[in-house]
Amino acid sequence: MGRGSNRLYNCRSGPEGTVMNARMIVAASSLLVVTGFALATELATPAAADPGDKPGWSVNTDPRRRAFLQWVQDDGGPRMIMLGCLRDAAMFTTMSAAVGERDEFKKVKLTLSNGPARFSVDGETTQYPAGGRSSFISDLDADDTRMRAIGRRLLPVLEGTGDITLTIEPGTPSGAAATRTIPIAGLAAVLGRFQTICFR
Repeated sequence: MGRGSNRLYNCRSGPEGTVMNARMIVAASSLLVVTGFALATELATPAAADPGDKPGWSVNTDPRRRAFLQWVQDDGGPRMIMLGCLRDAAMFTTMSAAVGERDEFKKVKLTLSNGPARFSVDGETTQYPAGGRSSFISDLDADDTRMRAIGRRLLPVLEGTGDITLTIEPGTPSGAAATRTIPIAGLAAVLGRFQTICFR
């Protein structure tokens, strides 16, 4: 390390310099922890209950080629289903608050079905810090090729003529499946925007 670089770490020699070095290392470590937490929260935030959400289907997007399709039953309520593509991070995420308040399950399957069309992902339920409640979460690595493959399985469900059935297994502490119906009213009006960003 050159003399110029050394000045960044050791302003003084002896015990005082050692103390200063230690303080700088602690500060740098704290910054890395905070930065990492901020990044994780940024990725997770769209799945949390948002007081600004209106009932029904909606799509949130941002300039980084990210799109989040969600359905909310009540004004400002939790998102019963949220499907998100993060094209800049090569990730597809599925989240659902339709699991009630319960213990964590590390192996859970979520299925969306509409007639013969089915889309299933494996994930887990966990307490999500931003939402303060249990949520199903699944994150899939998805480059452009895999993202289009996900679209070929998912879009027939979203474009179906009947309401969507959401099934979570296990859906109860006893291990039984839990199901609920998600109406498709209003979905067609926002689906094109989600499809264009995620699957084209």
